[in-house]
This record gives sequence, structure tokens and C-alpha cells, in this order.
Amino acid sequence: MVVEVTLPKLSDSHDESFITFWHVSEGDAVEKGATLVEVQTEKAVSEIHAPESGTVKEIKKKRGDTAKVGEVLAVIAVETFAPDGGDPQTEIKITPRVKKLAKELGVDWSTVTPTGANGKITEEDIRRAASAGKQRTPQKTFVAAPSVRKFAREQNVSLEEITPSGKNGRILKSDIEAALSVRQQKATDEAAASVEIVKKQESREKVRRVPLTGIRKAIAQAMVRSMRTIPQVTHFGEADATRLFQHRRRIKPLAEQQGVKLTYLAYVVKALAAVLKKYPMLNASLDEEREEIVIHEFIHIGFAVDTDRGLLVPVIRDADQKSLFQIAKEIEELTAKARAGTIQAVEMSGGTCTVSNIGSANGSWFTPIIHYPQSCLLGIGKVEKKPVVVDDSIEIASVMPLSLTYDHRLIDGMMAQHALNECQTYLSEPDWLLVM
Repeated sequence: MVVEVTLPKLSDSHDESFITFWHVSEGDAVEKGATLVEVQTEKAVSEIHAPESGTVKEIKKKRGDTAKVGEVLAVIAVETFAPDGGDPQTEIKITPRVKKLAKELGVDWSTVTPTGANGKITEEDIRRAASAGKQRTPQKTFVAAPSVRKFAREQNVSLEEITPSGKNGRILKSDIEAALSVRQQKATDEAAASVEIVKKQESREKVRRVPLTGIRKAIAQAMVRSMRTIPQVTHFGEADATRLFQHRRRIKPLAEQQGVKLTYLAYVVKALAAVLKKYPMLNASLDEEREEIVIHEFIHIGFAVDTDRGLLVPVIRDADQKSLFQIAKEIEELTAKARAGTIQAVEMSGGTCTVSNIGSANGSWFTPIIHYPQSCLLGIGKVEKKPVVVDDSIEIASVMPLSLTYDHRLIDGMMAQHALNECQTYLSEPDWLLVM
């Protein structure tokens, strides 16, 4: 029989994944639980494993393709066993001689309807299928050691391009190297032949097209969905971070003793958690299909991390129940995972609100886009010293710019401003955060 390997639901907010790498090829034998393919969903890479032992009969989605949840990625032919404990047999009965004939005639015997006794495929069945021209040619399989296959993948060489020189048609590493040499020579010849063409086009404007794939595609889709769905408004404010600056400087040595890197972001997450607790509508989302407001009883705060692969958003779960040092520790650990490319999808899902820190790039106020389906996002800028008016006199204070974007379907302007004011107060009085 055959078993279809389908794409499971790997993310709360995305229904498709990007095929990044196949660990097997058609014709390979696989064990149950073995890794078949790596897929990328919502900025994280997940592995899909073989549900049963068998042979990879067909790969439906190639590397670089996009698959939707429920779509078939591959088909595995699984051996079944006779009920009486006899020899293993496939679901369709066929003799080696008939199977050989099918191969010679280019017939996929597994799709042929048997007419012989006890469901057996006969030579006449194969010839009839061949003459009808309804069966497709079976996929070519390649004999190569795992190390050779890995070398071919690393060099971006398809085994279909290779002429095997090993015993019984086995592809050797030297065959791959020979193909690379031919490819390099061909590229050199083509480059030399195109020199004159390039010279004629030097005066023209040039463009370079890059496929929209992977994380960039996921970000693009998320941004468009958010802007098309949510009427977004942004309020701007400033928090007097003078005491925050002093507080961090005072307890930073204690944090370092406990192996914690204490950043301003940890204070912001702690303050935002307190605000969300007081204003639950900022911790809600709108179910458009059922026309219901979903108010979350938990507070999971995501924070944006800039990586070489794009923007990722790890999530600190139950942020309102964690201490300042615990939050700082999680920020450090999740940031390291995100930048190393080892973060899992589960560590970036389930967020109810998000913080975006443009201050790390010397930014100030901005209009951040809400991470759909959340109802608000808090942006923070760089802490800078500025002249401020205090009791009719001018003083120098450390100021943190704040930008609060919210879903105007759920949150009115007054509520948003009260929430932003509350956040500014907590950041201005950091000692209050330690008793929460």
C-alpha cells in the first residue's frame, strides 16, 4: 500500500510552508520516524518525519516550492504482510517477470488494474496499459552512498545530471566532481561568449530579480494581511527614563552575578505586561468570522529580533508572572536562538502583544505594524538625554520615545492614550515594577 505524507498545521497564523531541503530522494528506503524534509513556516524551520517504513515512491513538492496545510509532500510505498505470517507482499501482486516487462515498456505497474487470479497483474495487463499510453514512465532511481548524495546537494548538483561509473550503475564522488568540472568549463565558455553582448548593454539600466521566498515572503504576507484587515492608529509619547537609567545602572552588577544581561527591553516588557493586565482589550484579538472579541486570560509578549534572515518575533510566555531578571534571561536566550537559526516555531507562536525596539538602531518614533491578529504593538526608541521642563525650569533628562499602534475596531483613542500614559509611568518609576 502507499502512505501519503501531508503538511501538518505547524503555525497558528500561517497555513502554508516553504520546502527548504529534502533529506531523501525518490527510490530511497526510509525507516519510520526518519527525517524526510525540512519546511519553513512563520520564520522557523521544522522537520517532517516518515509515518511508516517503506520506499519513497514519489516526491510531490520540490525544494523551493510552497505547500499548504494538508497538501501531499511525498508518497511512501509501504510493505504489508500476509495475515498468516507468510512472506511480505505488496498490496498489488506482481511477479518479477511481469515487473521487469513493465519497466521495459515504461509502465508504472502500481497504477495498473489487475485482471489475473487473486488480484495478480498479468503480462497482458501491462501490455494493455502500455498500448493505451495511460501510464507514466516510472521515476528514475539513482544508486549512490549517503555521503555522495550529501556532496551532490552541497554542490547543488542533481543526480539526474550524472553519468555513473561505479559498479551496477552506482554514482561515485568522482562522477560528481567530473560533472562540476564540465559545468565550470561550460560557464567559462558562456562567459567568454557573452563579453561582447555585455559591453553593448553597459549603458542600459540594470535590474536583478530575486525570488520572494522563505522568511521574506512570510513577512510580506503578514504585513499585507495586517494592513488590509486592521484599521491601525499610532499614538506617540515619551517616558522620562532618568530613574530607569539609574535603576538599571544600580542593579546591573547584581544581574551579571546571576548571569543575566539586563537591557531596557526587559523593563519595557515588564511594564507592558502590567498595562495589558489593567487594559485587557489591548491583550485581545477580533475573530472576524464569528464576530467575537477574544480576550486572552494569559499575557504572552513577543519582541522583534533583527537577524540576517529577516525579522523574527520570539514570545515570552506568561510575562506578567515573571520577574525582571527572568524576562531579561529569556530575552537573551531567545535572541541568541533567533540569530543562530535554531529557534522553533512554537517559541514564536501564541503571542498576544508585541514590542518592537527600533532604539537598537538609533531610531526614535515610528509607526509599527500590528502583528496580526493581535490588537496592539508597542514601539520603543533610543534612550537619549534631552532638555525637559520640570516645575518651570529646564533640566536634562533621559527620555525614551514610545509609539503605540492599536486596532481601532477594538480600542478607542482614549483607552489607548490612558494605556500609553500608564506605560510611561511604569518606566518613569521602575521601582514599581519590582513589586508586580
